[in-house]
Amino acid sequence: MQDTPAVRVESLTPEPGTARLVMTGELDFTTADEASAEVAKALAEGVGVLELDLAGLKFIDSSGMAVVMDAYTGAQERGTAFRIVALTPYLRHLIEVVALDDVLDLPA
Repeated sequence: MQDTPAVRVESLTPEPGTARLVMTGELDFTTADEASAEVAKALAEGVGVLELDLAGLKFIDSSGMAVVMDAYTGAQERGTAFRIVALTPYLRHLIEVVALDDVLDLPA
């Protein structure tokens, strides 16, 4: 039996009013609740900008993508700006394949 590496979510404040959640590890059905809780916590603090740094993710499944989309939706509902500030080529490709690049503003 292989253990799934836990997702790690580090909360940073790159500038006042901005929460940057840096996610590393695997964001899947076994770790999505933990990541969702960190997103909810950041949004509950009333930040003006929510940023996700996904460059440290080694794997993401549909549950992980739901965390990203729930973060986007939660930010939109609160009038909070949302942006992805870093991601891997793998994740960029995945987002493009499911056509979420039309919704999410991806970094260059």
